[in-house]
Amino acid sequence: MIDYIRGVLTVKEIGEVTVETHGVGYAINIPLSTYERLPAAGNETMLQIHYHVREDGHKLFGFHSREEREVFRQLIGVSKIGPKVALNVLSGISLKDLVQSVNRGDPVYLQKIPGVGAKTAQRLVMELRGKLGKAPMTGSAPAPTKSGVPFENPPLHEEVFAAMISLGYNEKQAVHALERIASEMKEEEPAEAWIRKALQVL
Repeated sequence: MIDYIRGVLTVKEIGEVTVETHGVGYAINIPLSTYERLPAAGNETMLQIHYHVREDGHKLFGFHSREEREVFRQLIGVSKIGPKVALNVLSGISLKDLVQSVNRGDPVYLQKIPGVGAKTAQRLVMELRGKLGKAPMTGSAPAPTKSGVPFENPPLHEEVFAAMISLGYNEKQAVHALERIASEMKEEEPAEAWIRKALQVL
């Protein structure tokens, strides 16, 4: 069982990173919440690992903290919830908001997350209510402020657009989300903040 991997972050992309240790590069799937906390590529990092074994292959899932990994494991323990949906949940909502939504029995808020429909949200609430109380009440991403500045950063636009597509949205939805948040976000804010805000408006 792999508990954690410490090494040099050689590839950093939204959804997946590569960490090299002792000459071996490990491809690791991560949620957006972990991506936000990683250093720049070329620096050392450590990820808490969930080693997922299936008949069609083995995959590594990495997390910034043990608490985040534990919530991931609880999510995939819910019937019909796989790793992909669990990562989407952790990418689309903070641990604090997830705990609060589940424990107050509020599936509607959870339905805003990509890949989480009404039935899935209901299952999350029914099977996890009262079980996530010990999860850390960490804060959400920094709240964006209205700047009134038009969105004029093509490289950032492309990165956010690509991330939305990788999270399961189609091109029309991604463009619509970017148009809605353009006037509310500052150009100097990181792509992660844009992505999280885009997820909130869809």
